[in-house]
Amino acid sequence: MPINFVRHSSRALFDRLRVADLEDSIADIEAWAGQDFARYLRRQEQLLLQRKYAQMPGYRLMHLGLAPDKQTLSGFEQLHSFHLAPGLSVAPGTSDTAAVSNYAEIPLPSEVVDVAILQHAVEYSASPKAVLAEMSRVVAPGGHMLLFLFNPYGPMGLLKFPMQLTTGRPHYRFHNLRKGRVADWLSLLNFQVLEIDHGAYNLPLQRPQWLEQDSRWERLGQKIRFPLGNFYMIHAVKREPRGI
Repeated sequence: MPINFVRHSSRALFDRLRVADLEDSIADIEAWAGQDFARYLRRQEQLLLQRKYAQMPGYRLMHLGLAPDKQTLSGFEQLHSFHLAPGLSVAPGTSDTAAVSNYAEIPLPSEVVDVAILQHAVEYSASPKAVLAEMSRVVAPGGHMLLFLFNPYGPMGLLKFPMQLTTGRPHYRFHNLRKGRVADWLSLLNFQVLEIDHGAYNLPLQRPQWLEQDSRWERLGQKIRFPLGNFYMIHAVKREPRGI
């Protein structure tokens, strides 16, 4: 029947566009995280962290990401640093302190984390608002949050929708979140955005030699802080609301 065909096609299309829970998709995403472009993306994000944010004060440092890596937190001086992973499949080379947790229900007391690093944990979650709300709960007043997200106007963000329709690859199933929209959410959660950085300007291609070396386009984008990189990073600090 034509009606049944339309219903089946609509359901299949919706399933391809839907962002699944990280617990269900983490194994496929971690497989992608080992490929050339994903390693290039993480390397650019690590360089940004080490160059600008490694000297942040505080005692506890928490990292939420898709594939926890020892190199991510290299250079940070917090006495207690740990990773949280969304599933049991943890990539090789991860920290021994990695634990499994639902990012919307983190098993920590309120206001205990001084620095929280989220590497694409928000846009790959089924409910980005729930993850940010949980971050607001566990981050202490005056604490910092470093939030990495895919740029909707960068190469990865622009390829998201056509790649979802034509291939259904799991690493393209994420929420395209504009930085202005995320900044508004953070403001409602008592976070003040201090700075926004951009990075990783190369196309998402599997070319190791090209990705391992900074191209002329990469260096130019970093120099002029061009806002069309593959990712953007928001640095926000939690403010304690005062009564009247």
